[in-house]
Amino acid sequence: MNADLILHGGDIVTLDGKSRQAQAVAVRDGVIIAVGDDEDVLKARGPSTRVIALNGRAVMPGLFDAHPHADREGLKSRGGIPIAGLHSIAEIMAVVKKAVAETPPGEWIVLMPMGEPPHEYISRPEQLKEGRFPTRHDLDAIAPDHPVYIRAVWGWWSRRPFPSVANTAALKKVGMTRDTPAPHNIDILKDEAGEPTGVFLERNYVPILEFTIFRDLPRFTYEDHLEGVKIGAEAYAAAGTTSLYEGHALAPTVLKAYGENLERGTLPIRMYTPVSMPSAAFNDEQLVDLFHHYAGMVGGRGKGDDYFRIEGINLGGYADEEVARIVGAGYPYGQWAGHFYQAMSKDRFIKLGIEAARLDLRVNCVVSRDIEYALSAFEAIDSVVPIRHRRWVMIHVNQVTDEQIARMKALGVIATVVPGFLWMAGDRYGLDKLGSDGIPIRRLLDGGVPVALSTDGVPYSMLWTAWQAIVRWDEGANRPCGESHLTREEALRMAAQTGHLLTWNENRFGSIEVGKMADMVILEDNPLTCDLDVLKDIRVCATFVGGKQVYENN
Repeated sequence: MNADLILHGGDIVTLDGKSRQAQAVAVRDGVIIAVGDDEDVLKARGPSTRVIALNGRAVMPGLFDAHPHADREGLKSRGGIPIAGLHSIAEIMAVVKKAVAETPPGEWIVLMPMGEPPHEYISRPEQLKEGRFPTRHDLDAIAPDHPVYIRAVWGWWSRRPFPSVANTAALKKVGMTRDTPAPHNIDILKDEAGEPTGVFLERNYVPILEFTIFRDLPRFTYEDHLEGVKIGAEAYAAAGTTSLYEGHALAPTVLKAYGENLERGTLPIRMYTPVSMPSAAFNDEQLVDLFHHYAGMVGGRGKGDDYFRIEGINLGGYADEEVARIVGAGYPYGQWAGHFYQAMSKDRFIKLGIEAARLDLRVNCVVSRDIEYALSAFEAIDSVVPIRHRRWVMIHVNQVTDEQIARMKALGVIATVVPGFLWMAGDRYGLDKLGSDGIPIRRLLDGGVPVALSTDGVPYSMLWTAWQAIVRWDEGANRPCGESHLTREEALRMAAQTGHLLTWNENRFGSIEVGKMADMVILEDNPLTCDLDVLKDIRVCATFVGGKQVYENN
């Protein structure tokens, strides 16, 4: 039987049950048909076989991101005029001047946030050459007849506070005066005369300025989400990621955008996701009614195929209730998020969770701030409707005791973690004070809880994330947050394999062996044997999904 594709002459990191290494792999109809030595595998070559000489490069299973926000990554190119890489007010004003020349008077000029991804967004004035933030007066001098607004970041992209800037025309357009009260957790900077400088400092991880003072700012459209999904998916494919699981869930607008990209042939990766529940905007009766509407589509194993499948819901959350109220009042708009912000009491979560379980809706819950909130709720739900066989998901497991780990195992829970939180540990849930007890992957694994790694989009490289899971580097403190006690292979398995438990596909994906789907990535270096510090920066040469090449680095 001739192969459609053969990769040979390299290091094949199979991640199979015996951790075997090979030289070559052959694929037919999207499935791996041979793995082994060059001589044996090349026997499957036929006249139409595409043969790629690896020349010593490595191949490993495609990477799996268990919490990506790929659509949000794409929105970065749709949220306004980019000013990434500019480190002075003068440079930013030059961009505004150009926009003024191209924009009719009176129309909005919106700029993307100051600074650059993944970790260098501006949060402190000394990061700019002038040692201060731009003000409305800087913008007024360039754009007196246009409302101008420099957006703040999505909170999880940077360190607090998150600055945004508006000129005088923008303040007038939204009706803001010196007496306008500051929204929840936002500072309105003022001069000595008590007049707004145009600078706003937000401390909500989920920004609310565009739901309050700047609610009339131009909003993301469906077309923005449609293009954002395409751009984001391409970026993740270029990073070697072949499968995504959006445990935070997606709002219907973003679900539609993924579906349309699939129909257009512009979705190069696999996406699996639950549906986000608008619990801050709907009462319990409305939510249960929504559960019933969705149950036929996303109950059980959900609906869809290997490229786009929707299963279950995201529900619950121990979070800022005031932020939830403000964002919920703007339903269904979600700004950067792509999902609905949730905060509810544990009693409400249990009540609604029981109804979801009765309809066989698998629940995903963000547990960032308090794992006991979700764990005890899951147990209460399980006492009424058994969920132990349904692989309910706990997202952002940041702190957990051994006793809680044992209870998680008993419930059959899957944990997803973001090692990247440790990079900014001083601004993430007090992780800087927890040492090895912050995001304790080793203890979770030893306790029998499956752990899937995720990027949360900061940065969106799963190789960087696997490296960070091992080194646990706190950039602010310039030291590790304790020891990981993880092996390189364990980290790679959590980055490429464990996530498939979330999609019930662990027997079909996640390793390079005969009969598995041919989701693979070609790497410039061997991720198992390269210097550890090289792991995070290994160049992705090509990405294959089902044997089809979806990315090539030329």
